[in-house]
Amino acid sequence: MRVSDIERITAFENRFAQAQATDVVNLSFGFAVLQKEFPLSEYHNRIAVTSAAPAAEVLATAEEVLGGACMRHRYLSVDDALVQALSADFVAAGYEHEIIVTLKYSGPEVEPAAHEVRAVSLETLRPAIIRDWRVELPDATEENLGQLADRTALYTRGAELTRLAVYNGDEIVAHADLYVDRVDRIAQFENLVTHKDFRGRGYGDALIRDALRRGREAGSELSFLTADLNDWPREWYQRLGYVDAGRTHHFSRRE
Repeated sequence: MRVSDIERITAFENRFAQAQATDVVNLSFGFAVLQKEFPLSEYHNRIAVTSAAPAAEVLATAEEVLGGACMRHRYLSVDDALVQALSADFVAAGYEHEIIVTLKYSGPEVEPAAHEVRAVSLETLRPAIIRDWRVELPDATEENLGQLADRTALYTRGAELTRLAVYNGDEIVAHADLYVDRVDRIAQFENLVTHKDFRGRGYGDALIRDALRRGREAGSELSFLTADLNDWPREWYQRLGYVDAGRTHHFSRRE
């Protein structure tokens, strides 16, 4: 039986998450990942619901697993087919609901990027990551900002990682990540950020085009990214040739 694109993407995302964890807890309705080095990272410390279960059981497990690990947050990822039976109880328990759309590239072969895109190291990119997170999270502590930057070192455990950057003079003004699984021929483009003073100049477009080219050259036959359902980048990605392929639901609560 042919596996659909969204099934391939979901399998990749689950492998990618588990490869970065210090602990993986298998559950009757999915799994939990824990990352002791980066306890402030919600993505790396969460529960993934991949099969049906009562909401009360999932919520109790979140308290047992995440609370037992002394996390300051509770974070649940739920497959789209399962969310209808769970969302009302999760929200009633104080969780915020966010819908993330998976988009796959279905456009024509991309033209060359209009700006030079360079592959850089984490050491080179780290100051720009912290700078940009500071804008998004002005109340975050230096510890939190440092973990948001340094956790990206974990990505190499789950896929081949290329950190992409566009410069204006000596300053990195836009950056993104490209993950490639050469065995399953999948490429994911994520974490696109353009500094607020340099938006509207085509830097984000250049990063996407360069990533699509690199993914194709690495043998990827399926390229995807994710975006918030209700945020403007989704429509921008669609104009560039991406189409909706599926949805994941994230529920979060902070202590």
